[in-house]
Amino acid sequence: MKMQIKDNLNVIGLMSGTSCDGLDIALIEIHGSGNETKFKFIAGKSVAYTSSQKNAIKKALSSVTINLKYVSQLNFYLPKIWSEMIDNFLKEIKCDKSQIDLIGSHGQTIWHQPEKEEFASKSISSTLQLGESSVLAQLTGIPVVGDFRIADVALGGQGAPLIPYFDWVLFNKFKKNILSVNIGGISNFTFIPKDGDIKKVAAFDCGPGNMLIDGTMQQLFNKQFDKNGIIASKGNLSEKLFNFLKNNDKFAESKPPKSTGREHYNKSFLSDIFKFSADNKINKNDIIHTISNYTAYTIYKNYELFIALQSTADEVVIAGGGASNNFLMQKLEEYFLSINVTPITKHGIDIDLKEAIGFAVLANETIKGKPSNIPQATGAQKPVILGKICIV
Repeated sequence: MKMQIKDNLNVIGLMSGTSCDGLDIALIEIHGSGNETKFKFIAGKSVAYTSSQKNAIKKALSSVTINLKYVSQLNFYLPKIWSEMIDNFLKEIKCDKSQIDLIGSHGQTIWHQPEKEEFASKSISSTLQLGESSVLAQLTGIPVVGDFRIADVALGGQGAPLIPYFDWVLFNKFKKNILSVNIGGISNFTFIPKDGDIKKVAAFDCGPGNMLIDGTMQQLFNKQFDKNGIIASKGNLSEKLFNFLKNNDKFAESKPPKSTGREHYNKSFLSDIFKFSADNKINKNDIIHTISNYTAYTIYKNYELFIALQSTADEVVIAGGGASNNFLMQKLEEYFLSINVTPITKHGIDIDLKEAIGFAVLANETIKGKPSNIPQATGAQKPVILGKICIV
């Protein structure tokens, strides 16, 4: 089939993040592009990975000895399971696949190295997302836009964050300064100025999101995550551990543009936390309390260092899994004091589906030939059309 560019498109967005919890699927109807974009959320779902699926992905993220065969197999395995999840999702919402015009797939990041280093006598930066878009297109029978980060990195950018364009689409007409925060595995935010000028938008990763919290819960409590922040609320702040985190986390207060992931907040980072805590006899509840508090602190500190000196936010809007953590939300309210902190559900977006919706919007921009990176956020040389289009 040929790709037909219609006025109104039904687009599925897919997001599989650094937490490796599952695949977020969002279906929207979208019209226009850029500042004229209008979209309607139709349906969405977060599909949890099975233990074997999660382990298959995490093996590629945590091992330095993964061979090329494993990478190649995983690259085809992911679209296989994603296509099955899409089929089940469409059946659940009673939507015929022929009604879907396009899929926007972020892919699964297994390596992200935006900083250049010497490689075979050349200075090279790179990023790698698995879940081959061509395979997904053939298995679903639907055109796919994927590999959104690569063009930005090719032009010297971080390749992240990319959702700021969607934040701008969503909030640019609000006529107030919005700080749009997403707390997934990593935390990041977008600042959208009240005049809606895209050239004034600022965005970057702040530090850990759920990644350190989840890793600590799995290691110390044998639980996948701290549901509602209940365990953190039972503990007390350890000033020693808090200061240790501040002194040993070189990313959180580094200057933007910047992006990060499991390359930084990894098992080694957690091991250092556990060793320090054991040496200083810090109990488990206090560890999770302090790490959760630190997560909120890094978001506020980045706002204080890199946004507040120029502009004050009128509202802080929270999305991502972290928005379900009551303790984390409470700490954000304490750090931001008089600024209203609200979940993105207030603005009609599911907290868990924001990024999936965002990649559906980015896919729409791509097939309409519109750039959708924000160079001042990523550090790229210029605006660029993101992603590759796979026709079926």
